[in-house]
Amino acid sequence: MQTRGGSMSFVLDASPLQASVAPRLDEEQQQVVDHRVGPLLVLAGPGTGKTTTIVEAIAARINDPVDPLPASSVLALTFGKRAAGELRDRVVTRLGGGLLPTVATFHAFAYGLTLQNGTQEEYREPPRLLSGAEEDVRIRDLLLGAVADGAVTWPEDLSGALHTLGLANEVRAVLARAKELGLEPLQLQRIGAKSGRPAWEALGILARQESEVMVLENVVDYAELLHRAVIWARSPQGRLALHGQFRAVFVDEYQDTDPLQVALLEALVGPRTAIIAVGDPDQSIYAFRGADVTGIFDFPNRFRAPGGLPAPTVVLRRTRRFGPDIRGAASRVIGRRPLRQLEPATAHAHRNPVCDPALEGEVVVGCFDSESTRAAHVAQQVQHAHLREGRAWSSMAVIVRSSQSIPLVQRAMVQAGVPAAVAADEVPLRLEPAVAVLLGALEVACDPGRMSAASAIDLLRPPLGDLDSWQLRRLGRLLRTQARVADPTVTPVSSDELIRDLLRGTLTIDRDDSDADLFASVDRMRLLIEAASGQVARGASPAEVLWTLWSGQVGGSTLHGWSERLRQQALGGSYSAHHNIDAVLALFETAERASARFRGFVGMKNLLISLREQQIPAEPIAERSVSIDAVRILTAHRAKGLEWDAVWIVGAEEGVWPDLRTRGSVLEPDRLTRAGVGDPVRPADLLAEERRLFFVALTRARRRVTVASLASDSGGGPQPSRFIDDLRIEPNRIHGRPAFAASTHGLVAHLRVVASDPGASQGLRSAAIERLGRLASARGDAGEPLVRVADPDHWWGMRAETVNERPVRPPDQPIALSGSGLESILTCPLKWFLEHDAHADVSRPSSTKFGSVIHAVADYVAKGEVPADLDSMDALVDRVWRDLRFEAAWQSASERAEAREALSRFLVYHLRCDRVLLATEHEYRAEISVPTTDGGSEAVRLRGFLDRIEQDGLGRTVAIDLKNIRKPASDTTLPSHAQLGVYQLLLRENGAEVGGAALVQLRVPATAGASDPKVQFQEPLGPESPTWIEIELGEAAELLRGEGFVAKPNSGCRFCAYRLVCPSQRQGEQVVL
Repeated sequence: MQTRGGSMSFVLDASPLQASVAPRLDEEQQQVVDHRVGPLLVLAGPGTGKTTTIVEAIAARINDPVDPLPASSVLALTFGKRAAGELRDRVVTRLGGGLLPTVATFHAFAYGLTLQNGTQEEYREPPRLLSGAEEDVRIRDLLLGAVADGAVTWPEDLSGALHTLGLANEVRAVLARAKELGLEPLQLQRIGAKSGRPAWEALGILARQESEVMVLENVVDYAELLHRAVIWARSPQGRLALHGQFRAVFVDEYQDTDPLQVALLEALVGPRTAIIAVGDPDQSIYAFRGADVTGIFDFPNRFRAPGGLPAPTVVLRRTRRFGPDIRGAASRVIGRRPLRQLEPATAHAHRNPVCDPALEGEVVVGCFDSESTRAAHVAQQVQHAHLREGRAWSSMAVIVRSSQSIPLVQRAMVQAGVPAAVAADEVPLRLEPAVAVLLGALEVACDPGRMSAASAIDLLRPPLGDLDSWQLRRLGRLLRTQARVADPTVTPVSSDELIRDLLRGTLTIDRDDSDADLFASVDRMRLLIEAASGQVARGASPAEVLWTLWSGQVGGSTLHGWSERLRQQALGGSYSAHHNIDAVLALFETAERASARFRGFVGMKNLLISLREQQIPAEPIAERSVSIDAVRILTAHRAKGLEWDAVWIVGAEEGVWPDLRTRGSVLEPDRLTRAGVGDPVRPADLLAEERRLFFVALTRARRRVTVASLASDSGGGPQPSRFIDDLRIEPNRIHGRPAFAASTHGLVAHLRVVASDPGASQGLRSAAIERLGRLASARGDAGEPLVRVADPDHWWGMRAETVNERPVRPPDQPIALSGSGLESILTCPLKWFLEHDAHADVSRPSSTKFGSVIHAVADYVAKGEVPADLDSMDALVDRVWRDLRFEAAWQSASERAEAREALSRFLVYHLRCDRVLLATEHEYRAEISVPTTDGGSEAVRLRGFLDRIEQDGLGRTVAIDLKNIRKPASDTTLPSHAQLGVYQLLLRENGAEVGGAALVQLRVPATAGASDPKVQFQEPLGPESPTWIEIELGEAAELLRGEGFVAKPNSGCRFCAYRLVCPSQRQGEQVVL
């Protein structure tokens, strides 16, 4: 590549490649390379050089001095595009270019056969290969249509699942299994009828329809692709063509073949064809994808030598990957499962390969307290291996049992400053937070008319929107108020539904300038969705629509700044921003692949379906490579065929690895055989596959293996796997998190702790400060800071406290307080400030919603607007109950039952009360002067809504506060209850003779089993001046005027929404990082 003046040009290097030098082979490898006639089975364990052997055998056939084969006569088949690509590259390097043999996956080879031998029309319009998720949708729709038309009689007990993609996935598995076994639709139908399985019988009919529909739609799935290739290969024309073309066939990873792939091989191999199958029964780990480990044991009898004898077997006896320590550990694990299908000598030679005793190795087992501490220790160990041992990041890997463990390990790596790479398809892309935002917006853009209330709220929130929870509640209240004014006879729908209608443009309201910011945010989001929806309607590609949503660029305007914010954060060194951008790039690559298939609405829906239903990582259609210098984090299935210097195995706990949960399903496709219904999978078979998977993980390491397990001190907690016992290595028990994080962030934090430690010596503190200065001044080639976090300008709490010159409350105005506000501010000033001044609101708890409803109904009853009977009160509650949003349906039902009980207690109190009711929900105001601690006074403006005002037998006024809390205030605190004291003061200042105040606890009975509520009475205020409540009001007013909002620990701290940021709590205290 050359660049001139900013332009770019490319120069093709047409010089021939230099063929690589042939490696030195051992005796068994040379025996394979020299094979020329008939079949040969090669048993190759980990690190025995099977790929090298295959490459040399291919080169030997093409360059044979006696009987050279043209490259077109040599075929190499393997599993996965990555493996095929690597094998192809090595063949190119070995041969030095020129004409190359066919190196492909089974499916790619079958697809080529289909195109090569189809009609001219089929060549011009080749069938489109369906992904698994697309096929599930097709099958679901086909099955629904067949049942609706009466073409298929579906079992009644499974009819409820007809609309689900889960059932469609199982149907696809049965149909694929039938094709793998070579069963025709009629045969499947007969097996179902004979075995008493009506679902299989129905699927036999559906299989015929599906085959016809595939032809009409010109689509094909993986099983059908192989099925068609086998049919053609078995035909006289196919046999003649294939036997005449291919003289040498090489198959890698033969243990992972399924019956349909074996059938294709049988059709390929003719009298003059040599077939070499290379595999390892101890690495058969894909049974869940249809692989049959018995295939490798049956090879010698299915592919017989020219004389009719079973095919010979060669064992590659020397491993070059690891030394005796790792070999011994792996042998102890896999040796528990004998290979009875092989001759004892063959099995022994295969399982006990010769290795170089000089190769040093190590196998370590560590047991940790929890998943998070394990991940932190693994990250630290990886960091130490890089810093202290000089290992490259890319020479290390963390292997997990399940992709669900990847995010936690990856997060620990990021926190430790370890570059970690996870293939974009290892974890389902839809689970990435940034991707979920864009997919949600794309789904709405496909059909804005079907936008849900939850989707609308998600769109208006960051990162695409800019409304926080408080603003959304404010908008919802505004919309509900206008809805009530527009039609007082109808209960408005929920706030979220009204916001959804406003975003869709189907709700018209009167706008006020004071709320212009809210409506502007909704308008911007509506414009963005309308622009994306218009692109969908015009047939734009998924990538184009996603770009509009991602960039926010519409008509020259930027409707949101999410992408730019992420860019700036990434440039500032944010790991999470980098990760989010990587996830978005992976989404765009996936969208580009979808664009090649569909455009417009169909393209969007297929993209959404394929991502939403992605469950199994590393499907061939989504295989991606990771080539950066970083530590790989991947599943054991994904790790097969790879190797590293050091490997950490995570997840070796009983119940996790081995995972012995039954893989069975409703339709049980794994039990379908040519003879009928086979035996279910035995637990012993599941254990054997899990053991093989653990063996694969162990043998990925060249020098060191660390098995990281969990060991709970409690009997019911996670315990180490039985495979760890097989290793016969004493585990190291490690408690707690690492004391020091070996990263730049951890180093800076440690130095700052030492530098600010008054207990450390002056020399040590000076040394820490000096090193911090060196780190802060370190610069890269472009002058950029290398350790930005060491610069004090970037530290929290280093700048002087800011002081607002203008006070929050004007000094010439009284301090506004209420009864509930006084109680809150005296309990915890910081919490009061966050709720009232900072508006750092959190979602209202269900108890608040509950109380609002009960108060409203009680007020209607007291005023005579609703009859004083429980059924009428219940009916009123039912009208509004659906507007209350609870976290779960059971919670709503439970609260509804308690609401009836609370209303029942109120009714008893209301009807039996010996005081006269004067008013309800009445507002009182008063302005008074209260004393302050410095001997002065402060003007306070009091305000309060009293639930009930009653008159006792002496003509005195009593304030009543209805409470709806489960745990009432203790009776000992009643004399100083601030809210009741304020209510008494308000009554007194408004000219009433006060007879006390009371809390009526509607959720708590007076005594066990009583029908009336608990009443807690506060005696009238005394004649002294100032009273105790005036003194408390003075303290609160002084605190508000001085703006000193400190955190006060109290009994409510464990329920506080701000606990994680509270300086009085362990979780929220200030740290030095």
